[in-house]
Amino acid sequence: MALTTPFITMQLKSSLPYMSTPRQKVEKALTFLSKRNETMLAKNNLKYKDIGTTIKARHNIPAAHQKQLHFVDLGSGDGTAVLAASSLGWRATGIEMNPTLWLMSSIRRLLSNNKKTRINSELKIGDMFDASISQSSLRNANCTMIFGVAPLMPRISNMIETECRTGCWIMSYRFRVPLANGYDVVKNKKDHQASVGDSDGIHASLIYDEEEMRIYELNSVDTTEEDNSNNND
Repeated sequence: MALTTPFITMQLKSSLPYMSTPRQKVEKALTFLSKRNETMLAKNNLKYKDIGTTIKARHNIPAAHQKQLHFVDLGSGDGTAVLAASSLGWRATGIEMNPTLWLMSSIRRLLSNNKKTRINSELKIGDMFDASISQSSLRNANCTMIFGVAPLMPRISNMIETECRTGCWIMSYRFRVPLANGYDVVKNKKDHQASVGDSDGIHASLIYDEEEMRIYELNSVDTTEEDNSNNND
């Protein structure tokens, strides 16, 4: 009874149900992003090889152009995604408000046989909408995983747009993320399921869609609107 109480309490406080994400799907998606990052790093080094670090900073290089990537899971549940990311060499942070799930994931982390998993991972307990808990992690994130249920998407979208950097990858399992531009890059057609008004959608492009796992790359508002205008031509 003591273990089930937090689940009941959390359902009253949040619209987010608990659903574990298959580890192999997380690993496959993160491997895709790691390879994409290597390509971006190579292009970036070529582009800036004769330019000083001051100029690099001035050009506002996208979030993905770093050697060690940072993964953030908003609503990390039993820690599966966080542990998967850290085992692959990502710096991984999970935020979970359910104390039972947080405890479960913390025990899994401590008992992990993979030293890299224990070193690279961090599990926070608290509300992801509390800026004191999530803000610093989101501002440094290269990839943010969300559970995109409809009731919370307006708040999640606003938080992502406000805190995450241009180029940050938004990962979602099963649920399509509502896009401000509604343009599906992978399928190269309008995605009506993901199309919503500018006030609710995220300014991003879909770059990965495999086995119900989707990854979106966060664009600046100006870039997204320009791309969308070009697609309508």
